[in-house]
Amino acid sequence: MSETVHGRSASADTPPPLSSPTVFKRPFDQAATEAEAALGLEDPVRAVHELRKAFKRLRALLRLVDGEHRAEAKALRAALGEVARRLAGARDTQARRDALVDLTAKSYLSASAHRAAARALAAGGAHEAVGLAPHRDDLTSLVAACRDAGPRFAASMDRTALLRALRDEYARGRRLVRHVDPTEPESLHELRKAVVAQRYQMELVSEAWPALGKVWVGELQRLREKLGKHQDLAVLAAELASLPAGRQGWRQPLADAIAARQHRLVLSALRLHRRLFAEKPRAFRQRIAAYLKPVSEKE
Repeated sequence: MSETVHGRSASADTPPPLSSPTVFKRPFDQAATEAEAALGLEDPVRAVHELRKAFKRLRALLRLVDGEHRAEAKALRAALGEVARRLAGARDTQARRDALVDLTAKSYLSASAHRAAARALAAGGAHEAVGLAPHRDDLTSLVAACRDAGPRFAASMDRTALLRALRDEYARGRRLVRHVDPTEPESLHELRKAVVAQRYQMELVSEAWPALGKVWVGELQRLREKLGKHQDLAVLAAELASLPAGRQGWRQPLADAIAARQHRLVLSALRLHRRLFAEKPRAFRQRIAAYLKPVSEKE
């Protein structure tokens, strides 16, 4: 598909020149718009899901802000994280359901054990999502603060600053894997947060070279989903452990299924991580710099 650039047709492989402020501002504005849209949703489960997704994107982009606005960006990032934690209860309910569905779909758990576990966990105190209503005023103010700060952050983002920030974030995601303990969900959760940030940050680059950038973002998303499924299973395991001891026939098969599925996910996720983070940070920066360099129509 072709698009028009300065009144002329250009292929998708020759996008319009991108300035560093534009590269940052457009996705930041889009993330704020997504958060505003989530605040207007009536379905409480969907509203929480969409808002948390928008907040993750905003937090990933805020990590790139440095210099005179670094403290302001860090404060906004912390505020977004705190609100997301307040909504974690609603997310955990959905995570438990998603984990049970995944175990059954992948043949780790029988349908009858799935049904029995779902009933027991629901009766054991798992609560339904109440949506955003209790936090709406705080959420609205926070999204407005992000919207207001976006232009200032973008204006301070020159090419050198953007490349340095992208390199540092890539290096963080590469470094964290050294401290991963496959048997410790918290270390994998920290790695997942870095991968989520990298996935949204690389969207800034994919616009400069869509044919390659979209594939890269897609693989980061695939890694994110593997680690996300592992985290959902960790939530399910914690809820299972919180139930009173009993002789339920489904309990041990569920525990075994969780352990087996998590083991498989970790092996697959770490293999994919090694591929996506194989470059040294300096080489990564050089590659990204080449992507962002405008391509002359005469070349």
